[in-house]
Amino acid sequence: MSTSITVRRYLETQDVRFTIITCPVDAEGRWQGDVGEISPSCVARAMILKDSSGMVMAVLPITHRLKLDALNRQLHRKLLQAEEIDYRGVFADCSPGILPALGEAYSFETVIDDSLLDQDYVYIASGNAGELIQITGQDFQLLHSNAWYGNTFSQIAEKRPTQKPADLKYQQQIKQQAERKVKKVVEVVEKKPAPAAVPVANMRQRIERLTDLPAMPSLAQKIMQLNANPYAHAEDLAKLVEKDPSLTAQIVRYAQSPFYGYQGKVASVRQAISRVLGYDMVMNISLGVAATRPFKVPTEGPLGLHSFWQHATYSAAITQTLCKIIPREKRPQPGTAYLAGLLHNFGFLLLGHLFPKEFSVLHNAVKAEPEVSILELEQRLVGVTHMEMGAWLMDAWNMPKEIVVVQKEHHNVDYDGPHANYVQVVALADRLLKSLAMGDAESEELPESLLQALGITTEQVAKVMEQTIESRDELDTMARQLVA
Repeated sequence: MSTSITVRRYLETQDVRFTIITCPVDAEGRWQGDVGEISPSCVARAMILKDSSGMVMAVLPITHRLKLDALNRQLHRKLLQAEEIDYRGVFADCSPGILPALGEAYSFETVIDDSLLDQDYVYIASGNAGELIQITGQDFQLLHSNAWYGNTFSQIAEKRPTQKPADLKYQQQIKQQAERKVKKVVEVVEKKPAPAAVPVANMRQRIERLTDLPAMPSLAQKIMQLNANPYAHAEDLAKLVEKDPSLTAQIVRYAQSPFYGYQGKVASVRQAISRVLGYDMVMNISLGVAATRPFKVPTEGPLGLHSFWQHATYSAAITQTLCKIIPREKRPQPGTAYLAGLLHNFGFLLLGHLFPKEFSVLHNAVKAEPEVSILELEQRLVGVTHMEMGAWLMDAWNMPKEIVVVQKEHHNVDYDGPHANYVQVVALADRLLKSLAMGDAESEELPESLLQALGITTEQVAKVMEQTIESRDELDTMARQLVA
């Protein structure tokens, strides 16, 4: 049998270069002899596990054994090793007993031993007995961007899975591998810039060739049309929102949140508009939620959906509160400012939607180098910022100019062009959130020029932060509801 069609198509679809290597590894991943420069710790094997919630693929080096109890504790599952009959049909295009370690290619939830992340190259079964596929360690990470990682659910086996005693060549390989790891550690300590993970110039060309940006979701379009209708009233908005049960529930939960301080009961969108939030606020909350709904990125991590919605919810709440203390002549429209705060990092969602591989590279870099500016990482690794991405889409969707400008300039505290007050209030909110270890602002310092531009004092800002901190439980709950 030749290389698995599923594996080959998946790698080609993901634009991953690979090399087929003849190897002496049997169906169960046992090392059968010497394969030149390949270290056994770089060879990934797959194990299929199952419980009442479904099947999981565990991927670990062939030098390691699985610690099932530790994995179950990590995943809060009751997994057992699956029988071949459970998954035989999934791997129908593979030789008997061969399981390529590419869970996403076969639609498995996947968990990976993170020792495989340190390798320059990773080797996986091709689906054909006696063959391995060589891919770079970086591509291996990209192919498993949605996987769970851990280092507590496997350990090195007491005996290396080989039928041949360790010889001088193997010892040299281990030494070389250790030297490479030491070199990587030194590079991190010295903060040497990492090589670009994607061709930056090519990335910008790909973006510039885009002719079809994602269409605005139909519900968001209808909300925009209603917003442009000077004769529209609360009843029209309530009827539109209530056609979407999920959005209706979110609006009602918003209105009932202690953050807004309403003591009575809210049972409908109409009541949310008339008693608590007001027409403009419900309009903008609905537009923000409807616009972002189709865009999916990984849930966890610094750029994941949880972080996105937590930051968006806090930012929107702070901008709304700041609008109450900004002098009337400098004050943004509160509803539009709320929407600007909610959507200002939309570019991350668009990057993840259009370019998942590049998004994964950036996501991993933010985790590895949290002290480095997000703008520096974006320029180095992707060649375009989330500010540009967001502005392109908001402009293509004919969103209000205030929203487009905030997308483009929210990291620029010195911006003084059109709609500067919207940029300033969102930039201030981001810097305040930095003090809560949230978001991607360059600093938590509050420039005096920014406060003067908005006509507010540090004492007023401190009170806004006190109110925000007192409302953290409610804001976190609202953010979790938006992720769900």
